[in-house]
Amino acid sequence: MPAGDARFCEGCGLVRSDAGARLDEIRAQLDAVATEHCQAVMGGAPRPDLAGIPGLLAEVQRLLPDLPSSERAKADMMMGCGWHMLGEDEKALEPLLRAVSSQGLAVSDHLSAILVVMPLLRQRCRWSQLLQAGEKAYDLAGRWVDPVLPFMKGVALSRLNCMEQAADCLEEAIQMKPGLKQAHLEFQQAAAELGDTQRCRRVAQLLVDHGGYWVSSLQRPLHFDPKVRSQPWHDPRRFKLVHALEDNFGVICAELEAMERRWGKVGSGHRGNENSRHDADLVTAGEWQEVVLLGDSQECQDNCASCPRTSELLQSFPEVASCAAAKLGESLFSRLLPGTRLRAHCGPTNLRLTCHLGICIPSGCEIICGGEARRWETGRCLVFDDSFEHEVRHEGAEARTVLLVNFWHPDAEMPEWPKEPKEPAA
Repeated sequence: MPAGDARFCEGCGLVRSDAGARLDEIRAQLDAVATEHCQAVMGGAPRPDLAGIPGLLAEVQRLLPDLPSSERAKADMMMGCGWHMLGEDEKALEPLLRAVSSQGLAVSDHLSAILVVMPLLRQRCRWSQLLQAGEKAYDLAGRWVDPVLPFMKGVALSRLNCMEQAADCLEEAIQMKPGLKQAHLEFQQAAAELGDTQRCRRVAQLLVDHGGYWVSSLQRPLHFDPKVRSQPWHDPRRFKLVHALEDNFGVICAELEAMERRWGKVGSGHRGNENSRHDADLVTAGEWQEVVLLGDSQECQDNCASCPRTSELLQSFPEVASCAAAKLGESLFSRLLPGTRLRAHCGPTNLRLTCHLGICIPSGCEIICGGEARRWETGRCLVFDDSFEHEVRHEGAEARTVLLVNFWHPDAEMPEWPKEPKEPAA
């Protein structure tokens, strides 16, 4: 062996190539910087100087042709993690994928590469590769070594529409780390699609007990603002909107009569956004119909023109108009045919409330919100927080019709409208 081509390793008694020995030296330097970087990210130390990393990574690249295949995998892992530390994820992705697919990498390095590459695959919606990385991580260790791994695998399974497996993986992540909020949000969507309400509540209670986000297992919105009061039902008399709707009940009914031919099935997308398609999945029996006034499609504008006084009334309330403009809630006539049931579900945010003005209310229909059942009355309003679990049952003989109005919660920090006075503390 020519002089200078090999080096003796005292720790293991093996002869190492100069390239391999230098790779170890660079690894030690990168590991030291990575440790400082992690401490800085966690808030416990100043940020390290990363200026020397590009030069070290360039040297690793030059060493690659002289490395055996087992050490090339380690070099790929080092380059991928190094570029990721610099925020150069496009440069990090391919070497990380080569490292993940290699056979000769140490288990700890393999897992490190997987933990770094999984979020990059998630950002790029490469769900099959993300799933394979998660499965490999479990096979390597024989268990989940970090809650991020089952969480990411669960996300991939959900996007691949494997909801039962997704829910199981996400629950494993939550059991490992009950405060992992994003895992809870993903789990709730998967379990809700499976219709497993009891499981939704049970797993949500882990986050409630942890104290990290929700305050009730019956209130599970994807977006939750803790500054907003959490109560399923609100006193309708406190809202000027309610008084205006009830005072104009006759006008609203008269204009609705002229809209009979405009009823459309919920889910057709005529609101102009994705909310209707999501709502269509809530129907477990019967049929749910609507005529949308405040949405963002041409059909909504045509409906407003055919229902001018009701539309003008709704748009005169900023909390109603801006909620619709933000695509977080519409104003619409809602009709349930006899036998219709809407499964238990939670709305997307606690920043809005929902008002129902009863128009045609037969016997045998009710709404349950936050575990409390109430019935509509003709010409009267109900106001509830649909971020609480709620469901609708219509077992009557005639269609049930209401004017549904979403509007910003009075506690939400929206300066466009005056605040309603808060109820005195009990």
